[in-house]
Amino acid sequence: MTRLGLLVAAALLLACGHDEPFSTHPPTENGPFSGTRPIRLTFNVGADEWAAWTTDGSTIYYSTQDSFRLDPASTFSEPDQCIARLPAGGGTRTDVACPHTPTPNDTTEILEQPAPLGGSVVYATSELGVKQHSPYRHALWIADAAPFAVPSKILQFPYAAPSGKPHDAPLYLRWLRPGMLLYLGAENGCCNKDTLRFGEQVVLLDVSVTPPVKHFVPGTTRAGAVSASPDGSAIYYTFYGDSMVYARNLASGAVTVLHNFGTGHIVRDPAVVGDRLVAVVDGKPQYRDVPSFNMVQVDYGGLLVVVDLATSVETWLPDYGLMYKRPVLSPDGSRFAAEGFPYVVTGVPTDTVISKWADLYLFEE
Repeated sequence: MTRLGLLVAAALLLACGHDEPFSTHPPTENGPFSGTRPIRLTFNVGADEWAAWTTDGSTIYYSTQDSFRLDPASTFSEPDQCIARLPAGGGTRTDVACPHTPTPNDTTEILEQPAPLGGSVVYATSELGVKQHSPYRHALWIADAAPFAVPSKILQFPYAAPSGKPHDAPLYLRWLRPGMLLYLGAENGCCNKDTLRFGEQVVLLDVSVTPPVKHFVPGTTRAGAVSASPDGSAIYYTFYGDSMVYARNLASGAVTVLHNFGTGHIVRDPAVVGDRLVAVVDGKPQYRDVPSFNMVQVDYGGLLVVVDLATSVETWLPDYGLMYKRPVLSPDGSRFAAEGFPYVVTGVPTDTVISKWADLYLFEE
């Protein structure tokens, strides 16, 4: 069946965000399988997401899902996910960490949001008992970057934030600087087995001490995404339904508007290196009132926009038949990786049908 046929068939089952099998051609040892721009780095039947660069720009870590490995306890169970890495220009994948159970079981185990630094990698885990219909259980771990090194737990979720809201899980996990992690504390969705997570407040986690100490960043309540400057001196964040990217100087506490995409636009997932900003704008975010969470955003992807912060000039990139999430700039700012979700427009009236599974794509100058 063609890609279009697969997406349209998925549309008959669900309203949006739907399954689409991909080619399983492996990348070559020394480069990507295809040189078409943007460069497609991964070819997978499941989700490849949460890309992160090593500090030397040579390697990309990411979370990868094997959709052929379904836990048999439930026909609705999701496949487990591993942490993997590959050369930044494309090449052979190396698995770094996977769920500890080598055989299918009654738990969906997800390893995601890798944050490499030096010879180690931090990542987040989620566990869901599909038989018990239990809520997700989340934690942060650190391990040597050698494949399948034994990890140590850093932090268990949930905990209560100063607002009184729970932080059930982290989002946008990364190193701010050695010894200090950055993430967006998030609340899980409304129900058991609901994988939606909504940002509650940005957190700095000092892991140089035991137990780690949380620092809650004021003025970031209901942020939707967060990232950091390469030197760790500033953070950048967005809010649900907003057109602006904000910058906070962590030493002074001063907050400025880094860039405003203008009335009617919705921006998320900012990444900044030097005078270069890359963000996801518009596309198909659903900004709506969700009971007990107020106004939040469910994001099915959007367009990539590159901004020269020195001149405020915006460059809107072609979509290449994809919706995008979570672009991450290389350490020198010359290129970036992003999750690309294939989509089609179908029906009368028209509906944009988006795959729920992404591959990673590389954009170069």
